[in-house]
Amino acid sequence: MPVEEKVTVRRLSSKDVDVLRHMRLEALSHEPLSFASVFGDWVRLTDREWRQNLAQPVFVAFLSGVPVGMMGLRFEHARKLAHRAKLVSVYVRKGARGTGVAARLLHEVTEHARNRGVLQLELAVNSENARAIGFYQRHGFVETGRIPNGFLGHGRENEEVIMVLRLM
Repeated sequence: MPVEEKVTVRRLSSKDVDVLRHMRLEALSHEPLSFASVFGDWVRLTDREWRQNLAQPVFVAFLSGVPVGMMGLRFEHARKLAHRAKLVSVYVRKGARGTGVAARLLHEVTEHARNRGVLQLELAVNSENARAIGFYQRHGFVETGRIPNGFLGHGRENEEVIMVLRLM
């Protein structure tokens, strides 16, 4: 049985705060150059702050009941921007990469956004993360621009690649 058939994806609820905490801290500690957030800031959050992070949708992929990946959405609320949402906190554990887990997550997140009336998904990715950029391009995202020095940290300055997927 292919891995993608064993994967379940679900939106986390406030009862899943420990799953969110585990996945987010793992992502930030294992891939610090991939995120704008920093492990040291997140590790100090209170349970209440972790729950607040679930106010906007976070989806987690489970392989045989074990969380192996996550993707979040940040909806725009201003009336003229409400057709847009940002893909955030994207992470797949190394052992699950290349198995279809990310594609399953993206499908669920995209459908959720589409059902909420979103017409455009947007994201920002470190320009040095070629694997992620390739994944997004394979799934229809197009580069719309770059922000010089968009990511600062770890003694480095990296461009941020802005990508968009039209859902219409």
